[in-house]
Amino acid sequence: MRKYIILKLVLFLFPAIIYSSDGEMPVPGEEDLPGAEFLRDEIYVGGALWGLINGGADLYYEYGFDRMALQEISVGEEQFRLELYRMNGPLSAFGIYSVSRHGCESNSVVVAGDCLNKYQYQFYCGNYYLSLINYSGSSEAQIIAAKIAGIIASRTEGGRYILPELFQHEIFMDHIDGLKVIKGIIGMQNALPSVAPLFQDLDNYQVFHLEMENSDDLADILMIQTGYEWDDAVKSDILSTLGKGGVVYDLGHNQLLVLRSEGKGPLYQQLLKLLSGLSSH
Repeated sequence: MRKYIILKLVLFLFPAIIYSSDGEMPVPGEEDLPGAEFLRDEIYVGGALWGLINGGADLYYEYGFDRMALQEISVGEEQFRLELYRMNGPLSAFGIYSVSRHGCESNSVVVAGDCLNKYQYQFYCGNYYLSLINYSGSSEAQIIAAKIAGIIASRTEGGRYILPELFQHEIFMDHIDGLKVIKGIIGMQNALPSVAPLFQDLDNYQVFHLEMENSDDLADILMIQTGYEWDDAVKSDILSTLGKGGVVYDLGHNQLLVLRSEGKGPLYQQLLKLLSGLSSH
């Protein structure tokens, strides 16, 4: 956690900036929503995000936070809170979306990578992650939320993050909306607390985690990537600990792939067959 303490100190020593959006981010304006009232319209950069969401900001900085636009909008009788985060790349945007989405009732409402439930709409598009909350949960609020999201999507460049080749295989297609990208110990503690201690002293890594379930079996896959050569002791610890529930593959180029399953049923066997050409440990 030392690097996050240092990061907070560095950002504390420099001015945190909050200012009117004024076209800086691709958020809607009065011309997009005639009759709407913009009760709040701000951009947060630097350490200002900590002042807004306190400890919750750490996760965004871990993934590569650039800036965030905050709007509170009144449209007729409906009230919305819009948070649009610009991250430092499509992987970071997809990553923060992947560990933030929850309770999805509909997908692909506005863009391919989105999640709609009664009270919240989320998407990632290019370098952006959007969280749009409504306070009534009405069908009218959901329609307006989709309209607002469409305005933002039309002003961003890029669509879905291109997944690693392995996860593009057809066997994953029915499960891929559950894929998570974990970057750093805070994301790891939130998404995979049982294995987080293995990564406590590591940095510059990312983990793709996908849980898969059908009527016969439950399995999950972890693809672990680092930006440096593995320390032999750390690698051995990860291999021996994660390998207990299945099989571990060394993909080279500082990548490990873990396949785990309690029941070792048909789904697990399908995945084993797919991965049979890899080097296992």
